[in-house]
Amino acid sequence: MNTTKIICTLIYVAFIAVTLVMVGDVAQYIDMPAIIVVVALGVLFAMAEKGEDGIVQKFGNGAVRAGWLGSIIGIIAIFGSEGFAEGDMSKIGMALAVCSLTVFYGYFLKFGAMILD
Repeated sequence: MNTTKIICTLIYVAFIAVTLVMVGDVAQYIDMPAIIVVVALGVLFAMAEKGEDGIVQKFGNGAVRAGWLGSIIGIIAIFGSEGFAEGDMSKIGMALAVCSLTVFYGYFLKFGAMILD
């Protein structure tokens, strides 16, 4: 890993952070259970995956897959909730956040891994 890659990654993270600040409340983009799912499954995937790719690239690939798995979990939580049956959006907000944010985190980490690798 060289200095240019690290600087580009820091600029990428700063650019995304500024974008999130500009579009609304940054707190709405932070969901610890979703972050934990994506990072933990990404790390497990990176450790278990065989192949010639570097560990950072494997982590990025695992993060994307974990993001989509988290999205499916969120969709199931939405459809299985009382709020969905009643049409009450306030009751399914957390499930919608998990559904959307896990994919966001997965691709955020994958793009960062692509820059670093």
